[in-house]
Amino acid sequence: MYQHFDKTLKEFGISGKRLSEVTGFSMAHISAFRHGKTNPSCETLEKLLEGAEQISPGARVYFCQLLAGEAIKPVQTDIRMMDNQQLAILLQTIADVMQQSRDKSQQLLSA
Repeated sequence: MYQHFDKTLKEFGISGKRLSEVTGFSMAHISAFRHGKTNPSCETLEKLLEGAEQISPGARVYFCQLLAGEAIKPVQTDIRMMDNQQLAILLQTIADVMQQSRDKSQQLLSA
């Protein structure tokens, strides 16, 4: 379980320090769990996941998906790593797809 927790924090760019600030748990406690040196209680895990979700929405679901063996890489992680040029290309692509969809809808309505 600790591997999934660590992977979730890494995927969502959540530092142990930030999670510590949000949850009130010590960085040492969080680090020990991330490295498999301790197992948190259900209550502690719940609070850690709530804190992760507060910092980066989607983190809790991603963790649960990892546990269930069905996680996919969160898109927001990829987007956050893009530079301005890559973001501009992405936004233009989205606009193009939306325009094509709108054009198809108009063609169907006028047929």
